[in-house]
Amino acid sequence: MKKVLVIGGAGYLGSVLTGRLLEKGYSVRILDNFIYGRKSVERYAGDKRVEIIEGDIRNVENVNTSISGTGSVILLAAVVGDPASKARPEQTVETNFLAAQVVASSAKLAGISKFIYASTCSVYGVGKEILDEDAPLNPVSLYAKTKISSEESIMGIADNNFKPVILRMSTLYGISPRMRFDLVVNTMTMTAFAEGRINVFGGNQWRPLLSLDDASEAYIKVLETEQSEGSVYNTGSEKQNFIISDVAKQVSKGIKDVSGKKIPVIIEGDSVDARDYRVSFKKIQNELNFSVKHSITDAAIEIWRKLESKEIKDPKQKVYYNHYFDSSEELIG
Repeated sequence: MKKVLVIGGAGYLGSVLTGRLLEKGYSVRILDNFIYGRKSVERYAGDKRVEIIEGDIRNVENVNTSISGTGSVILLAAVVGDPASKARPEQTVETNFLAAQVVASSAKLAGISKFIYASTCSVYGVGKEILDEDAPLNPVSLYAKTKISSEESIMGIADNNFKPVILRMSTLYGISPRMRFDLVVNTMTMTAFAEGRINVFGGNQWRPLLSLDDASEAYIKVLETEQSEGSVYNTGSEKQNFIISDVAKQVSKGIKDVSGKKIPVIIEGDSVDARDYRVSFKKIQNELNFSVKHSITDAAIEIWRKLESKEIKDPKQKVYYNHYFDSSEELIG
């Protein structure tokens, strides 16, 4: 079936992925609780290819209703990021772990063969080597711990008919209809625009990065490829394993290309973020023929233009930051 259920389809990644699915000829059903507002899906009003259901994955009835009649399920919905998880730890456990179990079980009972779960490379936490899918997991946050627990519970019900796929996502960046400025590339570009500088704390910690457009392509690759039972893929590119100070240099380069302004990079004290890891992406490259096409400098240019044109009027509004759980202010036009 060509109807895909995107749970969390109004979110940062979900709203971009929905557009790509439509371009590829799929119809989309979105289940979302709209804690960050509805503006990201307003463009689909009247579009017969898109069905929008307001609901919460902690509600079993919402889950079962949304799964019925679909062919594939993509579970993106979560309390995403360390600050948001710290702000609402109970909701994090309920949504990221307990509800994810229910969604996977409901999908299996409904006969869904293609179930894709969005996890995170944060499950690796800290590691000196380049980490592949079999590397030890070393979570340093509640967010990562709940994702590991969900991976284990989902894979625990895999069989020959129900073949879930786990995508461990790199740190995302880029423009979205549900924009975020609490992600490293987006934050650096916004700070450069607003304050004329890029602040880096520490700077030597490693992190894998991935654009929203490339991330969306990874989900489509999974939808269109037959997987073995219980596949796990690190999702990103080894070319975009960067230390944070080099991320700042890439952002600064993009801004100079688009504006002519040379933005200074200010290295300050130690980072409060304990994560420090490099990741291998050979498996997704070899098995799904996945490769990235977009760069940090591309994203910095696009974000700068949105800020300069006032399409994003005030990037410091709470709605752009997950940990505020605020839907009251305006999103991108």
